[in-house]
Amino acid sequence: MAGRVTIAQVAADARVSAMTVSNVLNRKPGASDETRRLVLEAVERLSYNPNVAARSLKGGRSGLIGVVTLDLTAQYGLEIVRGIAEELADAERELLINATYHDGARERDRVELLAGGLVDGVLLVAPVLEPETIELIRRRNLPCVVIDPRQLDVPLPRVTVDNYEGMRAGTQHLIDLGHRRIAYIKGEPDLQSSAVRFQGFVEAMRLAGLDIDDRLIGTCDFSYACGFRTAVDIIGAHRPSAILAGADLIALGAVDAARAHGLRVPEDISVVGFDDLPQATQSFPGLTTVRQPLHDMGQTAARALLSITDGQTLLTDDIRLTTSLVVRNSTARAPEAEHKREAASTPAVGLGERG
Repeated sequence: MAGRVTIAQVAADARVSAMTVSNVLNRKPGASDETRRLVLEAVERLSYNPNVAARSLKGGRSGLIGVVTLDLTAQYGLEIVRGIAEELADAERELLINATYHDGARERDRVELLAGGLVDGVLLVAPVLEPETIELIRRRNLPCVVIDPRQLDVPLPRVTVDNYEGMRAGTQHLIDLGHRRIAYIKGEPDLQSSAVRFQGFVEAMRLAGLDIDDRLIGTCDFSYACGFRTAVDIIGAHRPSAILAGADLIALGAVDAARAHGLRVPEDISVVGFDDLPQATQSFPGLTTVRQPLHDMGQTAARALLSITDGQTLLTDDIRLTTSLVVRNSTARAPEAEHKREAASTPAVGLGERG
């Protein structure tokens, strides 16, 4: 057909009213299954493409979901967005994706744009979420779900993971392998998740009766380069038998830092990450890591947002998914020298006597 197909043409083809077509396309109740079938067949037959902006201005649903993510290049965010996309595809919704690159003002501008009726709701992936942005979301009554926010107690529906138990499990794995001089490289210090992961490490060490050597603690951003630099310094000065990292990219940097010092992984030094990015399976050796269910986080958040847009009330605003330890080839029994060092120190301080 010449020109843009209109809703009136769809209605005429399906032999129903334009209002019925609108109700079917906006998933409103009232139409019979047969009527819905006739309308959808007419839509497909005529290749009808609804004017999203016009539908939005008239108060109907746009069928669009906004996704505001921190980055469009980092594998972490891409895995979450992949889960979102799959879930929304099943619900026959489309995505509008924006990246903010950790810029709070840019994030607020994107949310304000989407809140103007362009989308039915918005998913925020690892957002900065300045107070002004939160107030904007509330003032506009914008359906919103946050995934892995920088502050875990943000007053919006959110999907996070159990960072504490995840890092406890990673630490305990190294302890069970006989490691005692365990270095820890934290993630970005302004993230609550980084602090919670470090608490999990501290608690596992405490329960094992092991002291934490401050010289073996480092901090850097979630990057390979920073992980490499920080691990080079720690290994060169203090030679731990194992390194725990607050993110996989940091851990992968630590693996190469060990090699730069002429050490073998895991024979001379073990390394554990946190995330289970695709790179963790592609590296050599395969990286032992704490798995965040990134894909599931995206799917879970998308389902929660769709429930909100459908007028349902969530059972909880704090959806917390479990983590799991994935053991690969970057960890092994502590080197013999570590066992000898432990045996030599045991008469002086018994592990069982420590709090």
